[in-house]
Amino acid sequence: MKEGQQFMDTAIYFLLSIAYIIIFIIGVLLAKHHGWINIGNVILIIILALLYDNGILALGKYVGEGELLRSLNQMRYWLHAFVTPLLVLFAWHTLVNANLQWAKKRIIQSLVVLLTLCLIIFELITIVPSIPLEPAWNNGVLSYKKGGGADGPPIMIIGISIMLLVTSIIIWWKQKWPWYFIGVLSMGIIPIINLLLKIDAPHNISEFLLMLAILATKAYQDKIITAANINK
Repeated sequence: MKEGQQFMDTAIYFLLSIAYIIIFIIGVLLAKHHGWINIGNVILIIILALLYDNGILALGKYVGEGELLRSLNQMRYWLHAFVTPLLVLFAWHTLVNANLQWAKKRIIQSLVVLLTLCLIIFELITIVPSIPLEPAWNNGVLSYKKGGGADGPPIMIIGISIMLLVTSIIIWWKQKWPWYFIGVLSMGIIPIINLLLKIDAPHNISEFLLMLAILATKAYQDKIITAANINK
């Protein structure tokens, strides 16, 4: 592989890290303006976790093989297990912000919280404890990845993706806002990017596009709610 191709993934991870810092600051400003006591603010935690993920991938070859990098990569998997399911809470909250009365019912709230906890527990029990991390070089990027055979189906990711897809379609229909759906749909461009650029970072790119769409959706809904409160 050419040196330029090897450098491409590292450059993308660095750029994504910077981009996550920018949208985190934007998210903080939105929270400061519209209120911190808001379930939608869980996206700030998710953004920080993704910032960490991309940052470790970007810096891996500079840290070098060893226990330090293995531990830093282990934390990536723990954050994935604890933080990613919070997207379920955000997805549900977009329905509440769209003023869908059934989404506000206590039974729905309880089911959403239960689903979030179940996804976290499932990941912690079945995935994280059994991870034998092994050093791996891919396109000039050094990380520690799961070894010991093929992975099972990504149950947590499948569940969250379905939740995001369904709620994004509802928000598009209810509030005429397509960008949430487009952000979710961007996850499907992974194979295309990988085919065109011959890199290993397409998944991270699509994650960023999703988070950008999610943050834009929060800003859009916060603006509508604020305007409605002013007009009361």
